[in-house]
Amino acid sequence: MKRSFCVYWAVVSLSLLTGTLCLGPLAEARPIGLPANKGESHVAGSKFYKDYTRLIVKLRAQGASVKSTKERVRQPFFLVSGRIMKINNQAIQVFEYSNPANTENQAKLVGKDGKTIGNTKPTWMSTPHFFKSQKLIVLYVGDDQTILRILQTELGNQFAGG
Repeated sequence: MKRSFCVYWAVVSLSLLTGTLCLGPLAEARPIGLPANKGESHVAGSKFYKDYTRLIVKLRAQGASVKSTKERVRQPFFLVSGRIMKINNQAIQVFEYSNPANTENQAKLVGKDGKTIGNTKPTWMSTPHFFKSQKLIVLYVGDDQTILRILQTELGNQFAGG
C-alpha cells in the first residue's frame, strides 16, 4: 500500500511538473527510461537521434530562449520516452521516433482535439497542442501565443489539439 501511494504521488508530481495529468489505470504507467513496446525504445535526444538537437538550433535561430533539460517524460500513449525542453521557460515535451513512418503512425492515434489518444483520455492542465515533423512529435500544454507561434513557424500547423 505504501509503495503504490508513493508511486501515485510521484506520478502526480511529475504530471504537475510537465503540465499533463493522465488519469487511468496505474498498471499502464511505466517507469521513465523503460521501453513501452518493442521496436521503439530510445529516449528523445539520445546520441542516436539528432532531430531533437536540430529542433533546438532552429528554435534558437528564431530568437527563442531554448533550454534542453535532462528531464524525461513517459506518456502511456506514445511508444517512446520523451524529453522536456523549455522554450521561454515553458515546458515542451518532445518525442523522437526512429523514422517518419513510426512518427506518423503514433500521430494517427491522437484525436483531432487532443483529448483522446488511442484508448487513453488524458486530463490536461491546459489546452494540448500536438505538432509533428519528420521523426518528432512535440506536445505543448498551454496557451502562450508566443510559444505556439514559435512552434508553428518551425513545425507547421498543429495536427491535433486546441
